[in-house]
Amino acid sequence: MRIALSDIPREGLDLEYDMDPAALDLTSAGAEFLSPIHVRLRLVAMDRAVYLSGEAAAERRLQCVRCLTAISESMRLSFEMNVEPQESETEPTPGEWHELHREELDAHYYSGHTIDLTELVREQILLALPAYPLCRSDCRGICPRCGLDRNRTACRCAADEADRPMTPLQASLKKIIKK
Repeated sequence: MRIALSDIPREGLDLEYDMDPAALDLTSAGAEFLSPIHVRLRLVAMDRAVYLSGEAAAERRLQCVRCLTAISESMRLSFEMNVEPQESETEPTPGEWHELHREELDAHYYSGHTIDLTELVREQILLALPAYPLCRSDCRGICPRCGLDRNRTACRCAADEADRPMTPLQASLKKIIKK
């Protein structure tokens, strides 16, 4: 969704709408959205910059990185930012590679006389996705030897490992470490 700067009145503009997750191209992020993303935005024009605050909410499904179990959860996030005009040709254009400097880390830009709200909301949703989703904090994961989900079934692999005689290499290493 694009909004023209001229459409933002002096007292601000409130928007509320549902976004199709497929339009945001979030599948590569490892999340499946089970419902449309409900977005509420408040835009306030300040000279040439625009202050934007908003909320996004949806139901999503992630996969636990340890046991691969599906996790369904509600996503609720709030965000706020200043969106400034892209003033010079040295400023980054959307999609172009650019080395960021410290003062640019929280900067958001628009070019021309419109702001692309879809891209700003997409960025906030991606930032809110957990890097390592877990089904629970004490998830025991999948056994690397037999493949059983150790949250559901105790496997004997750890016990079997202790019963096996050491290989000659392991025995040699153990002697070296003791010295």
